Amino acid sequence: MKLFNISWLKFVIISAIYISGINFKLFEYIHTNLHTNNNDILIIVFIIIYFCLLLSIFALLFIPYLSKVLMIIFTCVSSISGYFMLNYGVIIDHDMIRNALQTDKKEVFDLLNFNMFLYIFFTAILPVFFILKFNINYGNFKKHLIIKFSTIFISLIIAFGLFFILSKTLIPFFRTYKEVRVYNTPFYQIYSAIKYAKLELLPKEEFKQISLDANLSKHDKKIMILVVGETARAANFSLGSYKKNDTNFYTKNENIIFFNNVSSCGTATAISLPCMFSISKRANFSNSQYQENVLDVLQRVGVDISWFDNNSGGCKGVCDRLKNKKLFLNDYDGFLIEEAKEQLKKLKDENLIVLHLQGSHGPTYYKRYPNEFKKFTPSCDTNELQKCTQEELFNTYDNTLLYTDYIISQLINLLKEQKDYKSMLLYLSDHGESLGENGIYLHGMPYFIAPKEQTNIPLMMWSNDKNLNKKILNKKEKELSHDNLFSTLLGFFNVNTKDYEKNMDITK
Repeated sequence: MKLFNISWLKFVIISAIYISGINFKLFEYIHTNLHTNNNDILIIVFIIIYFCLLLSIFALLFIPYLSKVLMIIFTCVSSISGYFMLNYGVIIDHDMIRNALQTDKKEVFDLLNFNMFLYIFFTAILPVFFILKFNINYGNFKKHLIIKFSTIFISLIIAFGLFFILSKTLIPFFRTYKEVRVYNTPFYQIYSAIKYAKLELLPKEEFKQISLDANLSKHDKKIMILVVGETARAANFSLGSYKKNDTNFYTKNENIIFFNNVSSCGTATAISLPCMFSISKRANFSNSQYQENVLDVLQRVGVDISWFDNNSGGCKGVCDRLKNKKLFLNDYDGFLIEEAKEQLKKLKDENLIVLHLQGSHGPTYYKRYPNEFKKFTPSCDTNELQKCTQEELFNTYDNTLLYTDYIISQLINLLKEQKDYKSMLLYLSDHGESLGENGIYLHGMPYFIAPKEQTNIPLMMWSNDKNLNKKILNKKEKELSHDNLFSTLLGFFNVNTKDYEKNMDITK
């Protein structure tokens, strides 16, 4: 037996009130960026406009047998996306959906906390319970149609009437701040899910090989250790301009070249990792591309490649065709030093060792390093980042970078032992991280509105070749990005191909 009898119109109104209420982040964003003397009045009027538009949409969509199903979907999507937007400033778009679906249970558990359960209970579980208990009374068909279309008509008249009155303010605002749409839950998230489904479900093109003309112009004894960091932002590297903590304590005396102006291809691993190894530049890269990457080319011409992965979600397809790959999921990245050491005992002429780190992945930064690397205190030992002071949060994050720096220093020591080889260590992160700036935490913001903390990444290079160091030192201040990796790898191993671009190679 149903708990409540409710008219269709009341159900539509209650639904519109709920969705309006949970869109606090949308209204906050508009209020913050509406630079007028009447912000408070304008935002109230905009909320009325938004509510009326919801009424008209729900009046159109809510039909027998579908009303409750649709509202349950809207409620659940709004609750989950609302939690991450309010607490971490994270936007749920199609790339974030891809990232979420490619994660593992360890990463999921790192996000769980009591406040999250509390929020979802009151904004999803409880509302869904009541929705299921509602017995919606649609009335007779003719009367229902009159109420339906009257609701749509009156709501739209009010919405467009108020919008017209404020058009001189609102139209320029929406033209300037096009990104406002990403805060409109659940509609932007549903749109993103449909977009993701289209990208994933549409038939893929035939697998494409690239650089089939590639060959080694000369055979040298070479080793590169390529360390792909996770969630490391350039802003907190003391080799750069960071002064608060000495995050590069272990490598600062290793003649490392630190590049100051490097951009990532994306703001999440699911995009950045495939993109950085792709022949495509960031501007035209898509996850729907079904083709080889630079590692396939290097392996085909005879470079011995090993991939050791300790990142949640693995290599995102980048290492799939490599002959020597190992995927791990250990608590700390330090064991990868031994993996590299063992691989260095089996060297051929040209060698590439790729280490994909867990690095500084949040929100549980305090779980990313052993206790002996807890150098900067007080620290933030929780996944509820908003509860920590800025000092605690920065200290904990900096400890993760310090641990990564230690690993890099040990890898450099291993390379120094290879006297007969031209050696290089190249470190770059997949994307950066927000640490509470402007209320934003973690990463994954749509690139076009992502703060620089999420896109400005560290790039570090060490080599035992003094001439190479001199060449590269001149590019220390140059504007670089993940786009440079493809040709840099080809250039280091002297690979000839029409796809090689000398101006993109940081070693030339």
